[in-house]
Amino acid sequence: MIKKILNILGATALLFAVSCREDGADLEKGAAGGNDLIINSDANALSKRIDYKNSGILTLNDGLGRKNDVAGDFPLVLVAELAAPSYEGKTLRATHVAVEGNFAYVSYNTEGDAYLGAIEVIDISNPNVPQMVMQAIMPNTDISSVRYDQGQLYIAGATNVDATNAKTAALVGRMSLNGGMLSDNFVTTSLPGKVGTDVTSTASKYYAVSGATGALTQINKADNNIEFTVPVQDLRAVGSTGNKIVILSGTNGVKVYDANGLNPVSSFAAYTDIAESKRTLDFMGERLLVSQGKNGVGVYNLATGAKIQTLALPDTVNGVDPEDIVTNAVSVNADKAFVANGGAGLFVYENKAEQLDLLGSIDLLGSSNYVMSKGDYIFVATGTGGLKIIKYVAPDNGTVNCTSYADYNGGEWLNVNSGEIREFKGTKSLKGINVNNILSWCGALTATESVNVNSNATFNMYGKLYQGSQQNRWNGLNINSGSLFNLEGDLTTYGNMTLNSNGSLKVKGNVTIFGDLTLNNGAKIEFVGTRSVITIHGKVTKNGTSTITGTYTDTNNKL
Repeated sequence: MIKKILNILGATALLFAVSCREDGADLEKGAAGGNDLIINSDANALSKRIDYKNSGILTLNDGLGRKNDVAGDFPLVLVAELAAPSYEGKTLRATHVAVEGNFAYVSYNTEGDAYLGAIEVIDISNPNVPQMVMQAIMPNTDISSVRYDQGQLYIAGATNVDATNAKTAALVGRMSLNGGMLSDNFVTTSLPGKVGTDVTSTASKYYAVSGATGALTQINKADNNIEFTVPVQDLRAVGSTGNKIVILSGTNGVKVYDANGLNPVSSFAAYTDIAESKRTLDFMGERLLVSQGKNGVGVYNLATGAKIQTLALPDTVNGVDPEDIVTNAVSVNADKAFVANGGAGLFVYENKAEQLDLLGSIDLLGSSNYVMSKGDYIFVATGTGGLKIIKYVAPDNGTVNCTSYADYNGGEWLNVNSGEIREFKGTKSLKGINVNNILSWCGALTATESVNVNSNATFNMYGKLYQGSQQNRWNGLNINSGSLFNLEGDLTTYGNMTLNSNGSLKVKGNVTIFGDLTLNNGAKIEFVGTRSVITIHGKVTKNGTSTITGTYTDTNNKL
């Protein structure tokens, strides 16, 4: 058996090679490396691997494992954790994620000498409760990377040549999707080298890179024929931007090619990394961001190759072995960059005046090995610890005009005292909220601890509010005697919700309660309009007489 590895070569430099025309592709149709796909579409059984026990508000710290004590500007929620799949006693690990519309596609391989991979489909149409809807196990084939493009999945990986009779271990594949779902319409192409490490695509071509004695390979989408190959050692990643194909080699740095014919454009030494580890690259305008192991993230001018900035690793993080602090992956989403820094966790940067400034980091209780962000979602693979599904709480003011409201510049606890009327707009991450008179907020909020609307007070929330955690349900949302919580938008509490005597909840939107709902005597819930939805995962307790009025959908039939 050929042992799969990402890199077995030394530091010998290989300059731009002459592109070689390939007259015919090595196609193995219908399966991965000659093996049947084992497809499972039992969504109920698959979704049992989704765990919500740690779901709740995430708090950014200062990058050294210390908590900040100010209100944050980037509210995040851990939606769920996805345990790694297993097959015939072997546990797989997540390697890559692609997102398109309501679906996320997760690829897996197996650590060590065994060849075993999978692709899974997660339905993220419900932002609070993702569902696993399909799985394809690939015996004898590892999957390193996956990319969605126009109803197709492009897949890079490695196959066991002894078991499948493939000509080489490295492969790239193309799977046609049916309504976003996996299919057995899967064609693979053998590549030079030991393992296909990454794949990207343009309008008419797709491009794969393979490790060890590998190459950059250009393939025609129309007929899956190889058109060009450029031999390059130890390739880790490939990306496309404009009319350029950019590759990352562990021994040769960054090389840039023209997408039509793979003619060399430029080359620069980004870093040297002989570790057998996954690395990624991404683009922010004209800047190239490269994960560089112990050298953090290198930010380069793509046109000139000049280094603009280094997103350095911290020297120490509380409770983390320095050997476990390493930059494994980087992902760009609009003006944010997300960096998987191994045992140091997930680091978040924001683009300001053409420089990336650290917003903070998150400890995800496991080594952050890979990150991908698209839309409001951030996916972090933590090896055998599975996949973390994180959501940014995006602002939404509904139909309310908030232009006269002030920006919030206060502390991590928002307190409205008796006699005060406070109106704020914006997107903030808080520790908690206490309302003793009238508070109105337009935008988005998270509160790590309790939200209390105290006696005879009013809290008008126009937008999105996420509160609490599954681990601390007693820190919930309390609507106390004679008070009103008026919601136009979305409310999600991971704790318990209590409406005390004559407390009122007025809803025009969606309410999700992961904890329990208690309605004490005289409590009122009023649904406004015709489209409101309430989803309660815990139990409902009614003490005395309470009233529920209006038109609404009770997802779990708890009311």
